[in-house]
Amino acid sequence: MNLKFKRVVITSGPTREWIDPVRYISNASSGKMGYEIAKCFLLYPVDVIYIHGNTLERYANVPGAKQNLEVETTMQLRDTVLSQMLDDTLLVMAAAPADFRPIMMAEHKIKKERTSEGSKGLLLELEENPDVLKQVDEYTKENHIKNSIRVGFAAETNDLEKHAREKLTRKGLHYIVGNVVGHGKGFGEVESILRIFGPSGLVKEIGPLPKEELAKSLVQFLVTV
Repeated sequence: MNLKFKRVVITSGPTREWIDPVRYISNASSGKMGYEIAKCFLLYPVDVIYIHGNTLERYANVPGAKQNLEVETTMQLRDTVLSQMLDDTLLVMAAAPADFRPIMMAEHKIKKERTSEGSKGLLLELEENPDVLKQVDEYTKENHIKNSIRVGFAAETNDLEKHAREKLTRKGLHYIVGNVVGHGKGFGEVESILRIFGPSGLVKEIGPLPKEELAKSLVQFLVTV
């Protein structure tokens, strides 16, 4: 099979943004989807680079991958992805990076403060994390990276097609894979439906299927682009 790319970079799992030494902001992603995608690409003649955040332990290493790279924060994810963007690379951004981080991390564990009127509560001030895919788009243009194919994911609770197509355009993607998430939907071991969008709209719908089968069908689609 003559593929258009020689390397595949797959990102997986959530990132963490620390509030204090024991608390952090993250999300419910397990890393299973990215892990299964990486495993499927091992069946093809490409170098597989697997970059993972704080996945469940069983999704933290892909045997047979050329590299297994671990990151923690969204900025670390951004830097690691950029370092892997070379010519003839397909990027599948299945990770779920935290969109915000605390402006300052407390040096010590934050304690509850009580007054005569009761608990005071806690107000967190957050700032936006970098948009990893948008910065990848800028990086590939500035550094004249050739044949860079970029695929994003859109995990949405509503208006999936609207949000997915907006992200595709804003982030300079070739395709975006959308799925509906929420309580009991999309995360972990549950069956899901994937909808693949290109610049002209819906290209393919897969599922409902277990994530192993979703990954297999998605990879079969991507190796033909």
